[in-house]
Amino acid sequence: MKTIWDVLKAPVITEKALRLKEESLQDIRDSKNKKTIKRDRQVLAFRVADNATKYAIKDAVEAIFKVKVDQVRVANYRGKEVRRGRTVGRKPDWRKAYVTLKPGQQIDYADSI
Repeated sequence: MKTIWDVLKAPVITEKALRLKEESLQDIRDSKNKKTIKRDRQVLAFRVADNATKYAIKDAVEAIFKVKVDQVRVANYRGKEVRRGRTVGRKPDWRKAYVTLKPGQQIDYADSI
């Protein structure tokens, strides 16, 4: 990686990613103890470089957005098969990172959509 800007390609803005972001900030009700559990660890999804490590992703998010990162989970996706007539090809493989922020930290990149 040359710079931190090479690590993060784009935020993943899908229904699942936005739902995960919203659910990570909602309080949940514990039916056993009749208490409300406050969840304030925001989870965000980013498309990252194929050779980016968890440490590089953490450093990039902390430097760009000025927040503290608690956890980084990474998923590798295989590119889909595409057809153009009889010719069969593939889209490139890609990598997604789920970044969990420390309590009290927030990023509002998807609120303007």
